[in-house]
Amino acid sequence: MAFYLEHVFTGDRYNLVDGIQVLGRHSSCTCVLKYDYMSRFHALVRVVGGDIFIKELGNNNGVFLNYWPMRIGTGWHEVVAGDILYFGVQLSIDHDGEVPNTFGIFTVKSFEQPNEEPLVF
Repeated sequence: MAFYLEHVFTGDRYNLVDGIQVLGRHSSCTCVLKYDYMSRFHALVRVVGGDIFIKELGNNNGVFLNYWPMRIGTGWHEVVAGDILYFGVQLSIDHDGEVPNTFGIFTVKSFEQPNEEPLVF
């Protein structure tokens, strides 16, 4: 299984390959995300087989998950396809104002790779 982040407004996709990747604005990041409130080195993502984990890199703006009011913090936190990640911004579920498309808000998505064996139960 492979994962990617899809920006909720623009549809831009960022592939997440097996291993550890650095997400942020800096050009040396594995996954460069140039959005408002993104830190130069914002988060780490670890993809291991069919699992994906994320943690903050101690920046000021944080990472939020699925409208949860608290940051995910610097410990590894498992995410799954369908989760929404907010980089540097926190929105509540009842937010009714307009949200700029320059905010780093992404849906975690997955897809089967062509060479993967089908699951047998």
